[in-house]
Amino acid sequence: MKHFILLLFIVSSTVVFGQIKQKMANKLFSRMEYAKCIEMYTELSQRCFDSKKKCDWENVRKAALSNYHLFNMKDAAMCFGELYVKNLLTESDREYYIEALRYDEAYEKSNALILESSSLFPQNSFFSEMNADINKFDLLFADSAFYRTKEASINSGKGDFSVAYNGNSIVFVSKSKNTGFLNPRYGWDNDFYLNIMQSTMNVDSSLNEPKLLKHAYLSRAHDGPVAYSPDGKKMVITKNTLGKKKGKEIIVLALYFSEFVNGEWSDLTPFPHNSTFANVGHGVFSSDGQTLYFVSDIEGGKGEADLYTSKWNGTTWSAPENLGDEINTDRNEMFPFVQDETLYFASDGHFGLGGLDIFEVLIDQNSTPHNIGFPVNTSHDDFGLTFDSSKNIGFLSSNRGDNIDRIYHVKKRVVRVNVDGNVFAIYGDNKEEVGEQIVYLKNRTTQEMDSIKTDAQGQFSKPLALNNEYQIFTRKAEFISLNEVQLSTSGINKDSTLRCELLLKPTTISIHLRVIEKESRTIIPEATTTISNYDTGWDTTLITNAEGLITLTVDRNIVFWAHGAKKGFINADISFNTSNEDGKIIDLELELPKIKKGEKFKLENIFYDLNESTLRPESMASLDRLGDFLLKNNLKIELSAHTDSRGSGTYNQRLSKARAQSCVDYLLKIGIPVSNIKAKGYGETELVNHCKDGVSCSEEEHQENRRTEVKILEVN
Repeated sequence: MKHFILLLFIVSSTVVFGQIKQKMANKLFSRMEYAKCIEMYTELSQRCFDSKKKCDWENVRKAALSNYHLFNMKDAAMCFGELYVKNLLTESDREYYIEALRYDEAYEKSNALILESSSLFPQNSFFSEMNADINKFDLLFADSAFYRTKEASINSGKGDFSVAYNGNSIVFVSKSKNTGFLNPRYGWDNDFYLNIMQSTMNVDSSLNEPKLLKHAYLSRAHDGPVAYSPDGKKMVITKNTLGKKKGKEIIVLALYFSEFVNGEWSDLTPFPHNSTFANVGHGVFSSDGQTLYFVSDIEGGKGEADLYTSKWNGTTWSAPENLGDEINTDRNEMFPFVQDETLYFASDGHFGLGGLDIFEVLIDQNSTPHNIGFPVNTSHDDFGLTFDSSKNIGFLSSNRGDNIDRIYHVKKRVVRVNVDGNVFAIYGDNKEEVGEQIVYLKNRTTQEMDSIKTDAQGQFSKPLALNNEYQIFTRKAEFISLNEVQLSTSGINKDSTLRCELLLKPTTISIHLRVIEKESRTIIPEATTTISNYDTGWDTTLITNAEGLITLTVDRNIVFWAHGAKKGFINADISFNTSNEDGKIIDLELELPKIKKGEKFKLENIFYDLNESTLRPESMASLDRLGDFLLKNNLKIELSAHTDSRGSGTYNQRLSKARAQSCVDYLLKIGIPVSNIKAKGYGETELVNHCKDGVSCSEEEHQENRRTEVKILEVN
């Protein structure tokens, strides 16, 4: 009987002790004191791995989650794996299991789970995003030459992270000092509370031994991270504060400000949008100090922790604005840092190598965050990236290797992107370099305009900024631009030269007109030339130089007339078309016959109304030049008109006579003596080709016969 009573006492004690352990573990878990409950859950969950014993599989789940939060990812993955075999994984468990596998670099197994989970839970954005990017894994190593990382000398080996620059020193968060009082350790991981350390920088950028930063606003609970405004006169710090949720006291993160006045930091003032039931922390200032970026898990966000902004309006901070779905996921986005137009942040919701990865995104452009990749990111937690004013040297925080947060130097290799280009003028199939030509570069990202001149060979080179969009073009008088070039420097991670070619098409052409004597072909200097466009009424008059030459520039693709005149010579006209696109110059010769009795020449550009003798206005210019010619040379002429063979001979004779008389009447009006000119109509009696009655001819052939001629009768 005594043995039975003793056995009953032992069994009862074991059951009672087990119940007490279960209650204690659950209580510690609810308070997120994972370091204190992990051994209890490990022991309690062992019963589930013995098929002969009954067990509560919730203990396995809590063992998995406790290990996960303490970064014991192998043990976490093992526990989640047991739940998977029993088909007990919840949707949330699957997310943690995937992260634990990726953290442990078990990518093949995690990928299989991603595919399965995205099929089972198609509405889960974490699964769908991971699945969408699953084939981009190798790209995360493509930028490996872009950054260099090296462990900093200031690490304590107990947990150090989140560097902020402050003048010639840095401050960071550390677990290395025990400043607790009644509760010297934090129940989550049984480590010391977070404190702020400071290390001064030497001229060579080396760091001195860090010291505990002591200020009245520093507490015996968690302090940090810290950030400073660009001018160093304002600080924002993340601290613990008491709040309430569902009637229970809770500890939440909150932001506080201090200002540097008269050589001292002022008392803390709370951020007006702190919450008593949600975390608000990780505050940083924008490059102009007018916007605060921070993290919060307040209700209404996208995920577990989202990034928000608040703007300073001169008196207070505006209502927080969520940065939206492009940046925030249904998991965690935290540890922001802003430099110029770029936001850096850590996330375990976007596709990455595992744990928290660091991303960059251009602010206010609705662009997709870019994973910075290895070696900044690893399968562990990587976060807290910050750069100095050079934008190329900084620090990051990571628990790579042994799950202890450490600070690493980061050096960004300067990537140089140039645009090299040429400007060509197009002449038919030929391209000619355009030297000393201004090329415009419009940055469509910043809306800034820049320019550069080509060299003598029509070449130009200009550095471009990374992650910007450019429009490159040129403009030149008397040319039209055939193209503009769009270039993007987004995603470039190595020194690169982008090529572009700008093409110009000339709208003008040079005319070189030489006036010569017809028979001897000697040059005629000081001859008067007129270049005319009869369609527009435009003309210009020039005098030939000592070489008998005039030069001018005219529009392309137009028919012009050139008229030459000089005393002692018969005027001459020539038509030319500037539609030649292959060359830059049209060379012309205008032959002037010497004045001789009996010399006959055609008078160009004399037009009449159809079947009428009335002169059309465009004929006047030619008659004016003839009048000037007659007066200068004191000539007597016969002005005759001719028709083609169509119509009766009598009609044509009468029409030609009337037309000749119309020309004479005009010349008399402009001062030609009546004794020096007579009209003659020849009708169709002096055809210049075969187009007589009954012969089929083209309109062009008939036109040859419809002409006005001048015959010199006497030279006085």
